[in-house]
Amino acid sequence: MAQLNANTPYIGCYIRNKYIFNSDDDGLTEGYIFGVKSMINRPMHFHFQSNFGAIFWQMPLSAFVSSEEFDPLSDDEEKRLSILQTWDCQANNIAVTCFGFLQNKRVDVFCRDEKWRSGKYIFTIDDYEGDLNELNIGYSNDQDSKCYHFIGLDDGNFCIPPNNLLRWHNPDFIVPYKKDDVPKVKIFKEQMTSEDIDRTFGNSPYFFYNNLPEKE
Repeated sequence: MAQLNANTPYIGCYIRNKYIFNSDDDGLTEGYIFGVKSMINRPMHFHFQSNFGAIFWQMPLSAFVSSEEFDPLSDDEEKRLSILQTWDCQANNIAVTCFGFLQNKRVDVFCRDEKWRSGKYIFTIDDYEGDLNELNIGYSNDQDSKCYHFIGLDDGNFCIPPNNLLRWHNPDFIVPYKKDDVPKVKIFKEQMTSEDIDRTFGNSPYFFYNNLPEKE
């Protein structure tokens, strides 16, 4: 079933007043992010419950901060957004997962302005093709598609970078690579199948269970 909206973990934070009141208002309003919405070729959007009772629907990530002390990143709101979200949505359908293995792990993010920022993992958003009877106009099922890890940054912002822009920390077994010497890993793009069946001795894929040729 297609899923345009999804629940997220409740995230206590602030929405910047310039997004909900006057554009000259530099204040903040406290509340909770509680949901997310994906629209193809648009930024990821989040739903927010304010402390005065209003719900603000499909707000961009640049609207939110985790602390009253935060780095504005840029005077240009679109540039600020592009630092916090690298790619627009790839489909209209999403799933939200909180991976236990990554819970509260420290992570470094390489942002579009070519600066490293650090933070902590919260949850992951992944988009996908919906109803197979619908025309597929997205690219979420491509081999090089991206997921979105929701990270709370130390500078008071949130970001949702893909895997290839992250350097994770886990004292149990990780020795992080040097930031100026990123490993040259490849993107796995092969389309594989687990149904590589030799039908030489019969048309049924189950033929070989009882009719294997004798080994010489």
